[in-house]
Amino acid sequence: MSIRETRGGMTRLLLVCISLVLLLANCKEEENQTPEQKLLTQGKGLYVTNCSACHNQNPAVDGAVGPAVKGSNFELLKARIVSGTYPPGYTPKRTSQIMTRLPLNDDQIRSIEAFLNAP
Repeated sequence: MSIRETRGGMTRLLLVCISLVLLLANCKEEENQTPEQKLLTQGKGLYVTNCSACHNQNPAVDGAVGPAVKGSNFELLKARIVSGTYPPGYTPKRTSQIMTRLPLNDDQIRSIEAFLNAP
């Protein structure tokens, strides 16, 4: 085994160990969260994973494809996320109809709503 192979293996092992420590620290941090904090954490995770590519990492700022969504309510979020429609009487910020539907349940949508309405 060459020195280069040993260094590469050690670097990979170090990265795995660091990732594991960060994962365990995050799990411990979540244990100490209030139900409201857990809701916000879940909402942020769902938003970043499912929404930020089109809307923006910062929900208060327009994205490349989707508009800013900060302050959106449950009714609007559910209509857009689940069925790709708008609530009755709602005037869209953009006229495009390209939003992808997602298989999220009411609890997940409520957590996104909590994140989007957090101060």
